[in-house]
Amino acid sequence: MSNARIMDAPEDFKRLGIKPDQVELWEESRRVPEGTPGANEVWYFDANFEDGSKVIVAFRPIDIHAAMTGGQSESKDGPNTNVMITPPDGRELGDFHFNKEGSTATRGGCDLRYGNDYAKGDFKSYDVYYEPNNGVGAKLHYDALVEPFRQGTGIVGFGENDEVFHTDLSVPKNRVTGQIFYDGEWHDVTGVGYHDHQWMNTNPMAIYHHWFWGRMYTDEFTVYIYDFVASKQYGYKRLPMFGLMNKEGRCIFKTDGHVKVDTKLEYNETLKRDFPKTSRYIFENADGSKAVFEVTWKEEIEKRNTYESQGGKGKAGFDAMGIAPVYMRYYALGGVTFTDTDGNTIISNGDMIYEYNYMGKPDPEAGV
Repeated sequence: MSNARIMDAPEDFKRLGIKPDQVELWEESRRVPEGTPGANEVWYFDANFEDGSKVIVAFRPIDIHAAMTGGQSESKDGPNTNVMITPPDGRELGDFHFNKEGSTATRGGCDLRYGNDYAKGDFKSYDVYYEPNNGVGAKLHYDALVEPFRQGTGIVGFGENDEVFHTDLSVPKNRVTGQIFYDGEWHDVTGVGYHDHQWMNTNPMAIYHHWFWGRMYTDEFTVYIYDFVASKQYGYKRLPMFGLMNKEGRCIFKTDGHVKVDTKLEYNETLKRDFPKTSRYIFENADGSKAVFEVTWKEEIEKRNTYESQGGKGKAGFDAMGIAPVYMRYYALGGVTFTDTDGNTIISNGDMIYEYNYMGKPDPEAGV
């Protein structure tokens, strides 16, 4: 059984040049150079707007398809962007394209220029532009309402020498203003959004059995959770990233890895497997602080049988990996009870949209 861990030991910070209590601007720049075997990297932005519309925009410097289809072991640069827009009427509109020219800053923060598309920011604010293409586009400004969140070094390492890795670095809550383009015109929007930056040298489907990813905004807290559960070869190890930011945007709780999880499962007839209907997480740190996070989904927003949607070649690839991925996205209600080191307790409730990405095959040992 191989090793899997959140890289948060003192020697990890020292070796990587990362400060334990400070997220620095260079961390938002490009982290994997061209030619890194199996690499991918993405800067992701989303938002929910007051008129009921939604948007997702993502930027990637690497063409992962070239490596996969060209028989290459190295990931080649091929800047690409995509946008997904959901107007108030619920339609799903999207576009994806490659850009012949592009630049990705290796220092100084997020500074991506792929053709006419760009994203630029510094953890405090971001400007994101997706040139209208195939009927959709976006021109957005993000103002951070919380400080950036990083669990340990932000890196989950796999293997005896952490030779395989996957990451997350986020700004979980932002005020978002600007315009989105659909139906032939620009529409003014105002809302709340999320941003993260991920980099990796593997396909996440190969290292995780499932994950729960989302954030909740309550009157008292911004709640961030990315609960990874490693694949069978890594012993189904739970690798949680969890934090609470207060009303001033400061991180007041971050899990030290001690967590208990209790779920009540409900069978999904379409996807033919059990998913948590209710999830209860108890994060209890060695310093005496504690956060209890509970959530129950009320509505299925999206369900996707990723395995069955593939053709024969795609299924064969999944079969070779020993996985059968399916995906759910929910609207849910929940809350958090936080107790600080002095014993003071705050209870706050809210709603959230979260995803449950279930890549591995059902196994009672997997902790679904």
